[in-house]
Formats: sequence, structure tokens, C-alpha cells
Amino acid sequence: MNKTSIPNISMRGIAIALPQETEFNHELSDVLGYEEIERVSQTIGIYSRRVAGEGVTAFNLMSQAVENLLKTTNIRKENIDCLVCITQTPDYLIPGNSFLLSHQLGLETKVLTLDINAGCAGFTHGLIVLGKLINNGDIKCGLLVVGDTLTRLVNPQDKTERLLFGDGAAACLLEFDKQGKGLTACWRTIADDYNKLIVPAGGIKKPTTEHTKIVKIQEDGSHRSENDLIMDGAAVFSFSIKEVPEIVNLALKNCNLINEDIDLFIFHQANKFMVDYIRKKLKLSEEKVPILVEGIGNTSSASIPIAINRYALNQGINKISGRLCLTGFGVGLSLSSIIIEVEDLIVTPM
Repeated sequence: MNKTSIPNISMRGIAIALPQETEFNHELSDVLGYEEIERVSQTIGIYSRRVAGEGVTAFNLMSQAVENLLKTTNIRKENIDCLVCITQTPDYLIPGNSFLLSHQLGLETKVLTLDINAGCAGFTHGLIVLGKLINNGDIKCGLLVVGDTLTRLVNPQDKTERLLFGDGAAACLLEFDKQGKGLTACWRTIADDYNKLIVPAGGIKKPTTEHTKIVKIQEDGSHRSENDLIMDGAAVFSFSIKEVPEIVNLALKNCNLINEDIDLFIFHQANKFMVDYIRKKLKLSEEKVPILVEGIGNTSSASIPIAINRYALNQGINKISGRLCLTGFGVGLSLSSIIIEVEDLIVTPM
């Protein structure tokens, strides 16, 4: 595992954007029987999810998240020096969503734009990248914008993934700050298992054809084509429960901290069962590990900032202060864990 320390930065604000439509698992009787839907929903802690309607893309949600952030922080568009966008569901193959956002927001030509194709570790990966760009002071203000519409990649007849994934986006403001306490991070990539979470067709290697659109019944009874998201659930679960506790412990060790020194552990909100399993393995109290997937679903790279936002609003506050441990894990397979201390981090109403 690699590690880094990034001084001179402060996280100032987080805003989210969710699609208006809600899909309830009990409506999916054409996919699963009622009793199985109830059993799966109870296990994953998801009974309903936000789903992007027709014509709504990840870019639309990301743009709304940035606008929400600008409304609740004192940052002005002309102060933005860098824009890092993370999505697996861009509007176009070329150009990336960062260019679309820069145009939509009317940002100045000085802005450095960067697109990263990353999944469930995208937010923590993105904090490392943007933090490194900012910490020497050449770039003083940056936006990290994450979002996906993964439900577009899930076959409607997929009886496991259909109940799991939701859509959403978030925007985070980082600034150069000599008094800022910065962040520390560590990460790991297990690329030998890249195919455990994959959409096989639709790229340059295997373009979409009539053949790749053919839906086949899988061993578990799910219906998928090569154009659909395919997840080896057992492999991803094994990866998560082994690697995540290890990287969290390493992050704490790197900072000479113990569990009790962290105010909140925010994990990628994969599902309730997985996060709770990781929590128990790390011997963390429930109060320190929010699980906030119900009503939202697994939103990939946006799940951590969405969870931060929902946690604050559930507490009746619009600012968070304290030491946070943020851990993302998934596609790649990759993971990263960050420890950051925030002071009056602004969150926005949903």
C-alpha cells in the first residue's frame, strides 16, 4: 500500500444532487417475488432508491450539485482554478464531463479541467489528486465533482443489482490554506480482479452490436447482456471485507491515531450488510459509522459525500467539524482511505 500526506488544504463545503424519481423495490415483482424482495431489501438496507428519469444524465446531476455548492459557500466562479470530475457514466465518450461543466458554469479559461474514470473509490481517489494539485499553492481553489447514473447500466431484469444501485452526484470544495490541517491517505489497487465489476461491451475494445445486446440468463437467474453492468458479488464482498479493514488500520497507524480519535468513519455506502460487517470487524461503534443507503441506494463515487450530507442533516446541523476517516472501495478493484480534519464544513439541504 502507498501513502501520502497532503498539507495546506481545507475542505470547505459539500453539496449533493439527487434525481427526483424514487423507485421502490416492492414495485419490482416482475424481477423477484415479494418474499425475496423483502429478504434482500432487509439485508442490504435498501427499500427504495433515487433513479434518474429519462433525459437526466450524470452531467445534469453534477451540474446541479455544483450550483448547490455555489449557493451555500462564499466561493465565486471566477475563483475556481481547477475542476476534477469523476464519473463512469459520462455524457460523451469525448469530451469528458469536466469540459461540459466548465462550459455550463461559465468558468474562466484559466481553469484546469481533469476527468477520471473511477468508481466507488472515486471520491477518496479524487481528494488525493485534487489535494496534490492544490497543496503547493499554485492552484488555490478546486472543485471535486463526482456522480453517476449507474442504473442505466443495470439490466431491468437483474434481480441482484436492480435492487441495489441508485443515481446521484456531489460537489466538494477544496482550498489552499496554510493553516489547514490537510489530509493523509493510503491506497491499494488489485487490478488482477478488474473484471469482477465490469461492463464488457460498449467501449473501443468491444463496441456495442446487436450481438452484445442479447440478454442471457445467468447462473443466478438474472438477465444480463454484455452491455450491462456485471458484478461478481462474492468476489467484491471478499475483497471489501478483507482489504477495507486493513487499509483503515493502516490509515490510522500512519497518523498515530486509534479508533477513538476519529469522530466519524464514512465508508462507501455499498449496502448495509457490507458496511456493518466492516464496522464489526474494525470494532467500531454504530454511532461512529453512519449507514445511509435507504432511499438513495449505492451511488458509487457519490456515496461518501452524500452520506456526509445526510448525516449532518439528520443531526439537524448544516456544518460539520471533527476528524473524519473516509474510505472508498470497489471498481478496479481499488480502495483508498483518507483521514481529514474539517472545521465548519458546510453541507447543503437535499
